Amino acid sequence: MTATPEAEARPNGRPRLSKTAKIGLGLLLTFVGLFLLVLLFPTDPASFRTVLPVAAVGIVALWVGGILMGVGSRS
Repeated sequence: MTATPEAEARPNGRPRLSKTAKIGLGLLLTFVGLFLLVLLFPTDPASFRTVLPVAAVGIVALWVGGILMGVGSRS
């Protein structure tokens, strides 16, 4: 039984995500980030400190989603 070159190059032997899966995961993370920033973020200045972690998660989700969509769209 011979291993494929990709499996030999990867130390843990797990296959990589397909192009479509990267784009789909990136799009999902982008929508989650937008949801966290737009719908859950309050406009009241007094409650700004309590939801700052939610905003941070939303920003990170947007960032990672954009990276995954960019990597997945390369040929």
